[in-house]
Amino acid sequence: MKLSKTNIVLIVVLSVIVVAGVAVAVIMLCGRTEDNREEVAVPEPVVEMRFGFPVDQWTITDDTVRQGDYLGTILNRYGVPMSQVDKIARISDSVDYTRIAVGRPYSVFSSPDDTARVAKIFVYENSPLMFTVFDFRDSVDVFRKYHDVDTVVCTASGRISSSLWNVLDSKGYDWDLAVGMSQVWAWTVDFYALQKDDWFKVIFEEYRVDGETVRIGKVLAGVFSHNGKERWAIPFVNDSVVEFFDTCGQSIRKTFMKAPLKFTRISSRYTNSRMHPIHHVPKAHLAVDFSAPTGTPVYAASDGRITIRQYGNGAGNYVKIRHNSIYETVYMHLSKFGKYNVGDYVHQGDVIGYVGSTGWSTGPHLHYEVHENGKKINPLNFDPPTAEPVDSANMERFDREKRPWIEKIDKIVVE
Repeated sequence: MKLSKTNIVLIVVLSVIVVAGVAVAVIMLCGRTEDNREEVAVPEPVVEMRFGFPVDQWTITDDTVRQGDYLGTILNRYGVPMSQVDKIARISDSVDYTRIAVGRPYSVFSSPDDTARVAKIFVYENSPLMFTVFDFRDSVDVFRKYHDVDTVVCTASGRISSSLWNVLDSKGYDWDLAVGMSQVWAWTVDFYALQKDDWFKVIFEEYRVDGETVRIGKVLAGVFSHNGKERWAIPFVNDSVVEFFDTCGQSIRKTFMKAPLKFTRISSRYTNSRMHPIHHVPKAHLAVDFSAPTGTPVYAASDGRITIRQYGNGAGNYVKIRHNSIYETVYMHLSKFGKYNVGDYVHQGDVIGYVGSTGWSTGPHLHYEVHENGKKINPLNFDPPTAEPVDSANMERFDREKRPWIEKIDKIVVE
């Protein structure tokens, strides 16, 4: 069939239109593909750091301070000249950077190509939280820093079988938790007379560095069942100070502490007759002896004024505090005194001295007396009045804030 001229033109036009349409579709498809293309993010390389320095740029040697080591001898061991050690001594006028302790870890940073491992940076770990950097790369630079610390809220519970420490130890908790608990409940729980099946629930903080627990922080709240009675500790800011109260808003703090030092053990109780450890004759012991390491801080058991601070023949270094017209307390055998002098007014918890073994003493302990109207009474049987409750103007806020704490504590299972 012979096509007319008109048909041929029509076919050509249609062909052009089809080709153009295909081209446009291809272009749109390509453009859409280009627009929808996802960019793949290249992850940044993770640089491992220690004490703020990149690990891959150094040869690092780890060790611990040994008996007989001094900062200077360790630095000399790693090629630091005495001229630079002397500079550290001059830098240490206000802060003693040279003091180190046996068993504490340290790290030496040397150049990777240095076979002699000369210290360019020396890091001494003062504690699990703090470290000192000695930088010898450009003259001498010394400074202290703290690790990045995560504060984690934790819970603990237990039932007493023999002592609080044994329960916590069996569950893998640190001794500092026992100390913290004994301070919170110091006025309402007799930790020297715990009963079998007494129990506790506690919320506290842990400080962690790189996921490892390095220290127990504050006790935040809890309940301790002692002699069949629950002693709650609810935190509340009262007069701009955080204090602990029971669920009714009564302070759990007594006007006198049951024990004027951190949780320890009783080595001798109040009695009218005991064999004296030095004179070997029966004598009255109208006090309580708390056995504790030399240097343990001794606190003022209550607010009052220091009336005696001196050395006595049998008492050794001792302090006497008059609290009011009725009560006085006495603290004997101190290794040294605190910063307060005769006539100074001290507050409950102020450090008035440190445990020692001065005077007639066979070992480090605190001899603690309570006098009522001039007569010595048993400190462990003494039941002083409580401190002020939550102010009535703050009770609505207290009732509101206590509920979350009670709910959290109720959820803890005693195991």
